[in-house]
Amino acid sequence: MKGRSPVDLASVQRFVADAVQREAPLTAGGDLAAQVEQLVVPSVRGMTPADRLEVYREQFWIRHLKSVADDFPTLTWALGGALAFEALAREYLLARPPSTWDLQRLGAKMPAFVQEHATRGRDALACDAARLDWAFMEVFDAPDAPPFDPRVLAATPEDAWPAARVHMHPATRAIAMGFPLLEARDALKAGSPGGDRPAPAPTHAVVWRDAACFSRSVAIDAAAYALFTRLAAGEPLGAACEAVARDTGLAEAEIGERVGAWFQEWTQRGWVSRVDA
Repeated sequence: MKGRSPVDLASVQRFVADAVQREAPLTAGGDLAAQVEQLVVPSVRGMTPADRLEVYREQFWIRHLKSVADDFPTLTWALGGALAFEALAREYLLARPPSTWDLQRLGAKMPAFVQEHATRGRDALACDAARLDWAFMEVFDAPDAPPFDPRVLAATPEDAWPAARVHMHPATRAIAMGFPLLEARDALKAGSPGGDRPAPAPTHAVVWRDAACFSRSVAIDAAAYALFTRLAAGEPLGAACEAVARDTGLAEAEIGERVGAWFQEWTQRGWVSRVDA
């Protein structure tokens, strides 16, 4: 950096961050190019100040566009391919520039951005795809928890279960969608085409990271999803079952019969981490 006039470090950092995140090349001239000349020294190998900073600007876009594309394969497919996704991703990075060094968090605001987008927000399939892709990113990077101890089941008296609180593993996410997207995403991750855009169909799923650190997903029925989300929010088991019966129209006895099978499946898949009775 040149020292023609006193410049504090924070100002220089802001200037460089703004410069590398702009879309237009820094070598195009104008006021910004003049500022670069004031703050950056030429290279001993002959690169101009603008050329030197342009290297970082180009790398910012190459690296960040690839990273966010890797995180959203289903959204890329839903939008019609890589070119359409890159256009959206450029808008996203300009509107929601990175706030952390962690590229794992780069797409955290993408689902909301798609939903609020002037044109893409009207595409319900794209909105669902963005939320599904980000659920996979969240479980991949989520904290771990000790495995569920099945001895708790035998040690818990029957009359204690209504007040029991079931804690879901931090690396699980329940998601409700208007389209069946799990098969399309699995195909895309396996290197196959995602197929045609599916017809609308209410779909409930759980995305989780298994014990081998693989991210997985499976569809569950609407009542199971309703109970899962209520338990994950901290509701006692008895109150959650009553609410699901009320909301779905199912008899409480029927919900009670299903809970045993659901709980067995959830514990086997590692979705439950702890039960406080």
